[in-house]
Amino acid sequence: MLRNTLLQLRHNIGRLTAAGLAIVLGVGFVAATLVFTGTMQSSVRHMVAAPNLAADVVVDDQVARVAEGNENDKRQQRLRKVRDTEGVDVAVPRTESYANASWKGERYSVELNRLPEQQALRWYELAEGSYADAADEVVLSERAADSANLSPGDTITLQQPRYVSPREGESEKAPPKREVTVSGLVDIGSNVLTGGSRVTVFAPQGLLNQLGTTDYRAIDLLLADGADTSAVLDRLRGKLDAGQYVKVRTGQQQADYAVKLFSGRVAAALNAVLLPFGAIALFVAGFVIVNTFSVLHAQRSRQYALLRCVGATRGQIRRSALFEALLVGLVTSVIGTVFGVLVSATVSWPLGLTDSPVDFGSLGITPLALTAPVAAGLLVTFLASLAPAARAMRVAPLAALRPVPDEQASRRIGRARLVSAVVFTVAGAGFLLGGALLGSMTMAVPGGLLAVVGVLLFTPTLIPAVARAFGYLMRSLGPTGTLASGNAVRNPYRASSTSTALMIGVGLIVLLLTGTASARNGANEQIDQRYPVDVKIAAEERGQPVPEGVGQRLAALEGTAATAALSGASFEMERPETSMPEGASREDIPPATFRAMGIAPAKLAEVSRHGAEALRQGTALAPSGILDSWGWSEGDRVELPIGEGSATFRLASTDLIRSGFLLTSSDLAATGAETSTSEIWARATSDTYTPSYTGELNSLAEESASTPIDVGGAVQMRAQFTQVLDTLLLIVTGLLAVAVIIAVVGIANTLGLSVLERGRESALLRALGLTRGQLRGTLALEAVLLAVVGTVLGALIGVLFAFGGVAAMFENIGLPVSFAVPWTRLLLVIACAIPAGVLASVLPARRAAKAQPAAALSEE
Repeated sequence: MLRNTLLQLRHNIGRLTAAGLAIVLGVGFVAATLVFTGTMQSSVRHMVAAPNLAADVVVDDQVARVAEGNENDKRQQRLRKVRDTEGVDVAVPRTESYANASWKGERYSVELNRLPEQQALRWYELAEGSYADAADEVVLSERAADSANLSPGDTITLQQPRYVSPREGESEKAPPKREVTVSGLVDIGSNVLTGGSRVTVFAPQGLLNQLGTTDYRAIDLLLADGADTSAVLDRLRGKLDAGQYVKVRTGQQQADYAVKLFSGRVAAALNAVLLPFGAIALFVAGFVIVNTFSVLHAQRSRQYALLRCVGATRGQIRRSALFEALLVGLVTSVIGTVFGVLVSATVSWPLGLTDSPVDFGSLGITPLALTAPVAAGLLVTFLASLAPAARAMRVAPLAALRPVPDEQASRRIGRARLVSAVVFTVAGAGFLLGGALLGSMTMAVPGGLLAVVGVLLFTPTLIPAVARAFGYLMRSLGPTGTLASGNAVRNPYRASSTSTALMIGVGLIVLLLTGTASARNGANEQIDQRYPVDVKIAAEERGQPVPEGVGQRLAALEGTAATAALSGASFEMERPETSMPEGASREDIPPATFRAMGIAPAKLAEVSRHGAEALRQGTALAPSGILDSWGWSEGDRVELPIGEGSATFRLASTDLIRSGFLLTSSDLAATGAETSTSEIWARATSDTYTPSYTGELNSLAEESASTPIDVGGAVQMRAQFTQVLDTLLLIVTGLLAVAVIIAVVGIANTLGLSVLERGRESALLRALGLTRGQLRGTLALEAVLLAVVGTVLGALIGVLFAFGGVAAMFENIGLPVSFAVPWTRLLLVIACAIPAGVLASVLPARRAAKAQPAAALSEE
């Protein structure tokens, strides 16, 4: 039997090609994922370990990350205790922060780290120039500095970022700014911790003190010569009694801990995101395998019957069929694994030449990356071949020797399967609907999965029925359309498994498209509600006027519908006694500085979507935060000391501004205060393409280098959210494209096997006058029909499941349900089914057209 199996495998190698290709693609996806994850994990392991291995002992101080309030004094006390410990030679806080920087007329965000005075703690190598010797010198990461066009001798300006806006009642102070010289460049490799393309600045502690950067998250220790490491660790642990938030470890122990903590999370996150797509690809490949072996075993039924007659048992034939499947699965899985490794190498090599924050210089090929894909391919092939092998054994030996119709053609869905399909579909849809109405993801997700199982069980009846409906349309194309529609549904199970594979891939893509469109629509509605103004331009430094000409350039941008300039004036105001903190006196709290801005109500109505109707003569609009913190309520009349005197206004809450007060321009002018252009507001046209318009706004901000300006408003928020969604959608669609490609391969496989089965039929049609072109057209239309059916059903199911998921998600987070169907993209997906079907029919049609009518009719 073994020899017979190998001979059959060699004889049918061409018919197994499509199934093998599906396994190669699915297994290759899994292998590429594991290799890519291993590469990133290896890179992260090196990057996380390097800073810790430079120290003899590391005190991991996590109190700053979990404690509330000002912990700086306690951290300084711990630092003094560490330095006073016997056996400790040097204790250097590992200061890490961020800063704003500018050079050559451009502004950037940089990483700001301490440059240790001790050479032993500098875990990087000097690549160019020299280390910083003065408080106004810094060294930069070489790779990022090259991308930023910086070199030793250049001058940059550093400024601590403004993390928290000042509270009302507190005057705002500009963060410290220092101009420094680049003394050298250091090679830190590609590091997700210290940045890849982001410039990393290593500065002396004196400069960090001047910038107000004193926080640290670890202390690196060098021990004195001859000191016992274990004894020093015990002394430190006895002194630093801070429980779980302060840990004392050797440098090697800290490196191992950081690698386990950080690298494990990276690998787990990547595998959790990518491997499900590999599972989907293998699941779809299973349909191709089922089709292939179903046809092969059906064609061999007479041969199997003959083997039974000469003494082969049913078990031997079944084991032969399974061995053949496993051998195919093993060979193609190995090829797929090699293919996945090559794909990872091909992708990683160009990434290693970029400023990627991960070092892709060497592949992380682990034993798991080589064995798991092969095991997955073998398992999928074995499971997919069980049903075809068992089905081929059901024909009695003598019955198989007689010319009978193919059992597959007339087989119908069983009652048990039909009942299960109905129960699962109805129950799943009910749970999904309940989750959508109640906002419960715990109901919606299991309900959706249950409904998917029901739909898959129902496909042998559903897909042929839909194919027949579409087939009636094809009959208008003449004989080729009539033949194609009949051939497509001749074998219901084969047609259903072929279209189901495509239905799954398309359904997931449509689910993502619809979910993304709904999320974007809902987010835009929330943004429009929270940010009534599309564009707000103000000077980056608070209180400074907007540079001249900005308003004209903004109005000239394509997509700007209206603009308005707001005049502004600053004033100070004493906090009312009723809003004083308990126990505080007037002397304890200085006057608060506010900004009053003025705009004409008609102009405000032009640039805001809502809220303009509240602004009228004698009214001052203020954000609800100011009203609450100062003990005011809407409708209160408050005296505001603007200008040389005071004026009384009726207060009203607004979302138009985040701080200060908004008055009519006439009321502000009546105060006599000296004003300047405080902000410029604009409204975008309804059909403005947000990414391009945002790019124009950013260019406008870059042109104002002399007086930096800040651009905000609804347009910027929409652009950021849209960019994130579009990027995620592009990545996920690309990953799902593997499943769709496998499904198209399945259509080609089905057609190719049907060409072999219908050889005599095709020859008869040729003899009756059907041309080669018409035969090719018949197969093309058959492929298009199968592709269109799978695509349309996938699109329909994807939209329905997206509706339930979006409704449940929005209700769960307390947002109004906003469902949107991206009709243009859906129609594009469906339209792609036609060329995909035509492409899948090319090789089978060529094979069918090559046969000579007389030769084919003479075959036994």
